[in-house]
Amino acid sequence: MDNSSDSDHAVISYSNVAAIGVGVALVAAGAIYSNYKVIRDNMSSLMIDESIGTTDNVDWNCLTIPAETQGCSQARVFSKLADRQLVTTGKSEREGRKFQTIYEGFKIGKEIAKKIGDGKCLGYRQNRESPYEWLSYDQVEQGAIEIGSGLIHIGENFGQKTFIGIYAVNSVEWMMTAVACHFHSMIYVPLYDTLGEIAIVHIINQTRLSTIFVDKPENVLNLIKLRSKVQSLKRLVITRTMPAEKEIEIRKQATEANLEITTFNELREQGRAHPSPDHPPKPDDLIEICYTSGTAGLPKGAMLTQTNIISIIQSISEFFRLVFTEQETLISYLPLAHSYEQGIELFCLCSGHKIGYYLGDVRQLADDIKALKPTVMPCVPRLLNRMYDNIQTTIGRLGFFKRSLFQYAFSMKYEEIMQKHRVNRHLIWDKVIFKQIQQRLGGNLKLVVNGAAPLSPKILEFLKIVCGAYVVEGYGQTECCGMASCQPPGDSSVGNIGVPLACNMIKLCDVPDMEYYAKDNIGELCIKGSNVFAGYYNDEEKTREAIDEDGWLHTGDIASWMKTGQIQIVDRKKHMFKLSQGEYLAPDRLENVYIQSKYVAQVYVHGNAYKSCTVAIIVPDSEVLENYAKSNKLTTDMIELCKRKDIKQLILDDMKNLETANDLKGFEKAKDIYLHPEVFTIENNLLTPTLKSKRPELAKYFDKQIEEMYKNID
Repeated sequence: MDNSSDSDHAVISYSNVAAIGVGVALVAAGAIYSNYKVIRDNMSSLMIDESIGTTDNVDWNCLTIPAETQGCSQARVFSKLADRQLVTTGKSEREGRKFQTIYEGFKIGKEIAKKIGDGKCLGYRQNRESPYEWLSYDQVEQGAIEIGSGLIHIGENFGQKTFIGIYAVNSVEWMMTAVACHFHSMIYVPLYDTLGEIAIVHIINQTRLSTIFVDKPENVLNLIKLRSKVQSLKRLVITRTMPAEKEIEIRKQATEANLEITTFNELREQGRAHPSPDHPPKPDDLIEICYTSGTAGLPKGAMLTQTNIISIIQSISEFFRLVFTEQETLISYLPLAHSYEQGIELFCLCSGHKIGYYLGDVRQLADDIKALKPTVMPCVPRLLNRMYDNIQTTIGRLGFFKRSLFQYAFSMKYEEIMQKHRVNRHLIWDKVIFKQIQQRLGGNLKLVVNGAAPLSPKILEFLKIVCGAYVVEGYGQTECCGMASCQPPGDSSVGNIGVPLACNMIKLCDVPDMEYYAKDNIGELCIKGSNVFAGYYNDEEKTREAIDEDGWLHTGDIASWMKTGQIQIVDRKKHMFKLSQGEYLAPDRLENVYIQSKYVAQVYVHGNAYKSCTVAIIVPDSEVLENYAKSNKLTTDMIELCKRKDIKQLILDDMKNLETANDLKGFEKAKDIYLHPEVFTIENNLLTPTLKSKRPELAKYFDKQIEEMYKNID
């Protein structure tokens, strides 16, 4: 046989094989390409480590329906309510037992905690280095029994004629005192630091408080000084241990002012020695007088009943049923003096969940979260904005490869969450790429609920993707127990406040002065349901202004319905001003535009009927501005940077770009800005405790700067 011939045949053979191989590869590549999405999805599903609840039978194109069954075809309700009536009572899904008061709900929650969890209830830390220590539901119940019995022993009566003040930050003692009031049908009245002396005197005198629980020594001393102005006040209960010399000073001054001083533990001992039977409340009884922080004038006392709060608790339970699948853990740091946080915590107590209290310093909240590892976190925009800024700064420092990997992971999660309405923990995207972000939130988070003020749509969308949890936005007011609507878990939309909770319906009402009409799908957002408050304490005139004769709560917010059924806040009836040319402006809307600038941390837009344009006070983002200063070899001193004309122009130019992007009209645009180096805070009385701007206070504080800006414009 000729060897050369064999060689030729071999070459031909190899060529044929190669050709066939290439052909097969091309066919396979074509098949893979045509089925890329299916293969990718299948591979992705194999990499899912954990699912955070599910979204069952939700029509995302029709989230609300007319409230015909509920008695008002002009209003709308969540589509899942269907033909059921609005919620008015509680019912434990696990226990199958109904409850109409917090007293009954707490008893059920105690049993649930033992069945599905470890029986723990309230947690706290001694310091930043220590772990969380826990009181069980049994221990909290015993403590509440002792505090309630102690109050009755020292002269307070059980029932609806007794008001108990609580002047403290979130703590085990705060909640134990509230539970004690529930056990004896007493009404508690929360107080907080930023009310100011005039408001505190007003509240004590209006409710005739005789006993106030207080935590901080300085607040104890302030109340002692006010003794001559508040004749009803008899005693202060100190909830925290304080230095011996400080306690001696306090007791001495209290004796001189004819005030009794006792400690939380002493009161418990008295209750232990003189036990009293429980005096359970009725559904229509008041729980508390919750004074609204307000942005002007004296605070108004919203009367919240057992039915009000129970309807919220049941609505939350139904709304997040598929997310809350075990004994959950809540991080408590938003002020308990306000109904939003109270409603969430009382829901936890009636559902057998755990509540871990922060140390009291929001600047160290990250440490508390790391130690607690919560599954539920109520939030406000200021904290989420800061989180977003920090993440973006970190991303900006990544190299090309890592940044590209982050962006790819982001796009994959985007499709999963935004199109499939689900949150899964992925072995690569969440456990590797987004791991650091999620570890900052404790690593176990399932739900983040933003309230108090709207979050930028861009930031909300980003957090929905990277947090490994459902991130939703809600809406409410003190007058409806802090919650009236919320985005359903899995809702991928942004820029809206979701759908009505099961306890209320929502409709739009005409506002002729602003040319807003419900027939055009725009009007004042009005709420009716069992969560709407009983009125303002001893103020029938203000009550009539808030609730009309048909029982609708008028919120002052202007809203419209989206095509898919969510509610969108588009304007504000209050906090509006009229410019000299007759144009009305809602400063909140303009501020929401300017806050999108990376250089802007806080903004206050000002205008009045004597001027034809607006001006703005800007608090620059210190971290962003300092980085800019370093890269341009400028001083990093914020006071000096705020004085520089080039820095002012830099920020003004960025704001102008946002004006264009958001189609602001000429009269809406701020014609001048003043840079202020210090942030608006609760402490300097420029923010309410829910972190909303105090517009009258801001106007007074910056009166000279505003006047100077208008002079320059004129």
